[in-house]
Amino acid sequence: MKWLLLLAIVMGVCSAARADGPLKIIPLHHRFAQDVLPSLQPLLGEDDVVSAVANNVLVRTSSDRLETIERAIAMLDVERKTLRISISRHRMSEGAASELGVSGSMRRGNVVVGTSDYHGRVARGAEVELGQRDFSTTERASEFVSVLEDERAVISVGQSVPFSEIWAVLTQRYARIQQTVQFQEITTGFAVRPRPIGDEIELEIAPRVASLSGGVIDFEALATTVRVHPGLWVDLGGTMQSHDDVSRQIFSTRASNGYDSTQLWVKVD
Repeated sequence: MKWLLLLAIVMGVCSAARADGPLKIIPLHHRFAQDVLPSLQPLLGEDDVVSAVANNVLVRTSSDRLETIERAIAMLDVERKTLRISISRHRMSEGAASELGVSGSMRRGNVVVGTSDYHGRVARGAEVELGQRDFSTTERASEFVSVLEDERAVISVGQSVPFSEIWAVLTQRYARIQQTVQFQEITTGFAVRPRPIGDEIELEIAPRVASLSGGVIDFEALATTVRVHPGLWVDLGGTMQSHDDVSRQIFSTRASNGYDSTQLWVKVD
């Protein structure tokens, strides 16, 4: 069945094409044929024809351009590496909690209402104690995700965050196609796409928010790229917080009784 389909497409290309030169069927071994077509389009002439079927690229063009296209396909059809992205999170919470203490007693007729000490004795008079307790906590967590080069991996930063008015404003400003989306609870993070370039790895990073029910907004307009060395930790949080308002909101949240901030480090191997 597959060969019958391929034969039918070949016949269709032969009848539709007007370019001089033979029709060439080029099988791919590591990439999907459909994925390489956009890279081949700039190499084609006005009357050239290129299409994809199964894992084959069908090309009809002049002999000179065919050699160029075959070299391009050979460069594209290579086995992609599997990269391991390690993630280390440091979350710090600081704030203050008010404390209120009341002691003493009150008589109403023959009834006495009051508090007692640890010996069971009822204290006389009334005392109110007010105080404030400062607190600071640190949480550390690590994980990793495996991804093919030039494919995206998602790194979550905040879980079950209310979709506040701040997020509504940022969404309308940077992701206009999603203006009508109203999330109740969201997870925040980044979409990361690694690409090996020589001895370094290029990371394309874009902020991302997603609803718990599955809706996603990728802030591709805010994407940035950084070059990293394999095996070395990089302060992704510091890089992105200085880049845009959305990333700053992802990493820092202010609560009614304190302040939470998250540091995010990544390493690619």
